[in-house]
Amino acid sequence: MNKKIQEYKKSNLRQKSTSKDSYDIISELLAGLNTNLKETLIFMEKNKIDTAKEKARKAESIAIALQNCLDIKNGGEIAQNLNNCYRHIRIATKNYVEKEKADLLSNAHFVSSELLEGWKGMNTSVA
Repeated sequence: MNKKIQEYKKSNLRQKSTSKDSYDIISELLAGLNTNLKETLIFMEKNKIDTAKEKARKAESIAIALQNCLDIKNGGEIAQNLNNCYRHIRIATKNYVEKEKADLLSNAHFVSSELLEGWKGMNTSVA
């Protein structure tokens, strides 16, 4: 696993910003993703559908931004796995916004929580 992290480290994720800047930006995006998914679920339970959909749209936009940060070509298996996680979240939010199908939202929130906790546990030099 350490080799995979090192391979991902070598990718172009950082682009022109410093490692700490990139870490902080991704941290904020992941926190926002998690918060918006959680709030989507809360507003759904309160039957405030329009507000829930608004939160789901925000979560989808954040998932898109996170996908755009990935260097799929050089990021190896970790980048590919993250891409799949963000795709899952996007599908879950899109299904809810367009079809009011909420069956994937709880799982999407769980995935975002796991990603956020994993990211918090990373050292900025690895990120």
